Amino acid sequence: MTQPQYPGADSPHGAQIKPFSRVVIIGTGALGGSVAAALRSRGLADRICGLDPFNAAAAAQLGLIDEVADSLMDAVRGSDLVVLAAPIAVNCALVSDPQLRDSLGPQACLTDVSSTKSSMVSAVRDGLGERQSRFVASHPIAGFDRAGPGASRADLFQGKSLLMCPTPQCDVDVIERIAGMWTALGAQVASMTPEHHDALFAEVSHWPHAVAFALAGAIGEGARADDARRFHGAGLRDTTRVGGSPADLWAGILIDNRDAVLQAAQGFRSELDRIEQAIRAGDRDALEAALARGERWRSTF
Repeated sequence: MTQPQYPGADSPHGAQIKPFSRVVIIGTGALGGSVAAALRSRGLADRICGLDPFNAAAAAQLGLIDEVADSLMDAVRGSDLVVLAAPIAVNCALVSDPQLRDSLGPQACLTDVSSTKSSMVSAVRDGLGERQSRFVASHPIAGFDRAGPGASRADLFQGKSLLMCPTPQCDVDVIERIAGMWTALGAQVASMTPEHHDALFAEVSHWPHAVAFALAGAIGEGARADDARRFHGAGLRDTTRVGGSPADLWAGILIDNRDAVLQAAQGFRSELDRIEQAIRAGDRDALEAALARGERWRSTF
C-alpha cells in the first residue's frame, strides 16, 4: 500500500527547490514551530507568518516566525504556502471556513501535518471547492512528547519518514512542490491512501499512545505511585514515554480515528488476554509462546 518516493522528490531536486515567498503556519506549537524553524534554517522561506491564539507570540519571540497574523484572511492572503499545524479538529474546521477558501491564491500550496488523514481529506473536499486541488495531505513521522514552540527543532525531520496522501484531485505541481519541500527538510517521502494511513497509524501510533496513557495512569493512581516514580527503570520509561504527551491533543486524535483505533484495540486485547490466561493458568509453555509472538516481530526493527 505504500508507494515509492515521488518523481522529483529525491535529494538533489529537494535541495534545489525554489524558496517560498511567504509561508503561513497555522498552529505554531512544537510541530508547526519545527516546520518554521526547518524552512528558515534551509533558506526555503523568505518570510514566515504565524496564526495561533496561544503560541504565535511566543513563536515570534523565539524567532521561529517573522510576524503574527490578526486573522485567518490576513494570514492566508498572499501566501504561497499554507501549513495547517493545529489539532486535527481545528484543521478540519479551518478548511471549512470560507475565509481560507476565498483567501487562498490560485497557485498557493496547502498542506497539513495532522496525524489522521481521512477526515482531513474529506473536510478539504467538502470545504475548499475548486481550491481542493491545491491541497495535499502530509504526515511527518516525527512527533513530540512535549508541547509548545519552545520544543521546536530545525532538524526534526532529518532522516524521518514523511507520508503524503494525495487524491486524484491534487494538482501535480502541488504534490511535487510539497514533496520537494519535505525532502529538502531531510525527510524520506513516500505515499499511501488516507484510509490505509489511518488504519496503519491506529496500530503503530494512536492505540499505543492510549496504552501508554493507561499504563501510566494505572501506576500513577495506584498505592505505590511515589515509589514507582523514584525507583522505576528503563522499561517503564520506554513503555510510557508517549504517555507524557498532551492529553487534549491525543483525545482529539483518538476520537477522530475512532473506528480504526477500536479495531486496533480489539487486536491488542486478544493478545493481552492470551498472556493473562497463560499467567492465570501457570502455563509456562503457553505464556512463552504468547510472548514470542511479540518478540518475533519486534526483533525485526
